[in-house]
Amino acid sequence: MRFVYLTIVLLISVFVKAQDPHFTQFVAAPFTVNPAYAGVFNGSARVMANYRQQWANLVDPFTTAVVAGDVKIGNYKPEEGGQHPFNIGVQFMQDQSMAGAFRSSYAGLMASYHVKLNEADDQSVGAGLAINYGNRRIDFAGISFDRQFASGGFNLSLPNGEAAMQNMKPFYSIGAGLLFRSGNPLSGTFFDVGLSGYHFNKPIQTVMDDPKQVLPIRWSGQMTFQQYINEVSLINIKALYQKQAEVDYLLAGFSIARLFGEDEEQMVGAGLWYRSGESFAPHAYVEVNKMRVGFSYDIAYNNLKRTLTPASSYEISFQWRIGQMMERGIR
Repeated sequence: MRFVYLTIVLLISVFVKAQDPHFTQFVAAPFTVNPAYAGVFNGSARVMANYRQQWANLVDPFTTAVVAGDVKIGNYKPEEGGQHPFNIGVQFMQDQSMAGAFRSSYAGLMASYHVKLNEADDQSVGAGLAINYGNRRIDFAGISFDRQFASGGFNLSLPNGEAAMQNMKPFYSIGAGLLFRSGNPLSGTFFDVGLSGYHFNKPIQTVMDDPKQVLPIRWSGQMTFQQYINEVSLINIKALYQKQAEVDYLLAGFSIARLFGEDEEQMVGAGLWYRSGESFAPHAYVEVNKMRVGFSYDIAYNNLKRTLTPASSYEISFQWRIGQMMERGIR
């Protein structure tokens, strides 16, 4: 099965040079774009999860799952609309392709510190640091090689001779980010803009033991804006620009939400995302008792549209905010 083996190696060489995993609903995976987002939410603690299946209707899809959480440290009580100064977060992510034969796993620790810029405490600037551990491996359990062919057929229990590729070395990656925030709880207006980078240490990440194959720095810029339209409706506008090696993209979108319930802590919303040169993604979400579930469906319009079955992707996100929430806070 030399052909199968060579195909796998070629595919893996593409993955090695590929971009980091990305999400359409990046607000449910904020540490993938800027560690300074640790602690930037309405509440005292937060749990998040996001599951993405890319090219879900074509052969074997790429799947990515992330679970994260962050908490505000200390008893500091900022002014209404202010940002808590010290925050920490953790993140676990797994990315797989080729029916699970190729897997990438990541674990990260994030910390952020925000400083208020005025006495009203409605503006702040923060810095975040991320330390990530990553590991890539190939699972040959379901892949057959010619050296595993015996008289009775293929015997997958026989050695495949690819131990060097199975024993890929783990790596560590360092990232950092800056974030400016401005908030006015009286009007329900919030704005932030951030800049971040990942893999500053350019870690070696290769399946072929090639020291020249390093993970390139990924630069990221983010912007979010929230404004109450009236007492029970609000609009959110978000944008993300990322560049890694020679590949870059812009992701931008909006959503309109309607609050309901006696305390107006329940919410339902919908919107649309646009990824430059690639896809549109309708998005809908519902929030009840501080728990939000979102769904988005990427509809590709790039070169894959020439196939008989256009490629598509979907995401399911979950956010749970814990603790007392500020009225008209960031949603």
